[in-house]
This record gives sequence, structure tokens and C-alpha cells, in this order.
Amino acid sequence: MKILARNVLGILLIFSLTSCASLDVIEERKKEQQAALDQIDHEECISFGFTEDTEAYGGCRLTLKSIRAQEKNTDALRTRNSRDSLHNRFYYCRGFYCW
Repeated sequence: MKILARNVLGILLIFSLTSCASLDVIEERKKEQQAALDQIDHEECISFGFTEDTEAYGGCRLTLKSIRAQEKNTDALRTRNSRDSLHNRFYYCRGFYCW
């Protein structure tokens, strides 16, 4: 019984350490992606003729960020609507009741 408990504890410890490492990798990838997006936005605003560290340049960066957020929301809605349309083929729901 003690051997089984040690094995289970060891497995749980390994999984918890692996998940922490995975979270670190995910966080690092997010930072890299954000840095790449920042560089792209910077280059695009400069190509439009804005000078860095000006109010107009800041407005350009905010506009690009807003456009990206709106595109992300649109993609999420499209995914949700396509998933919901498959679900609604089989059920009719009114309020809390589906049949």
C-alpha cells in the first residue's frame, strides 16, 4: 500500500512540475508573439509616415491594436456560430428547455 501511495505521489509530482514548465513555455511564446506584433505595428506606422514618440504615432498603434482585437472577436464569433449551428440542427431550445 505504501509503495502504491509513493508511486501515485511521484506521478502527481511529475505532472505538476510538467504543467508548470508548460505554462512557462506558453507564457514565453505569448511574449514572443506580442514582441513580433509590436515590431510589425511599429514598421507599419513608420511606413505610413508617422514619427515615433508622437501623438499621431501613438494613435496609429492604438488603431492597429483595435483592429486586431476586432478581428479576433469576429473570428471567435464565427467559430461559435458555426459550432452552434451544428448543435441547433438537433435541438430546439426555448429558455432552459431543449427538445
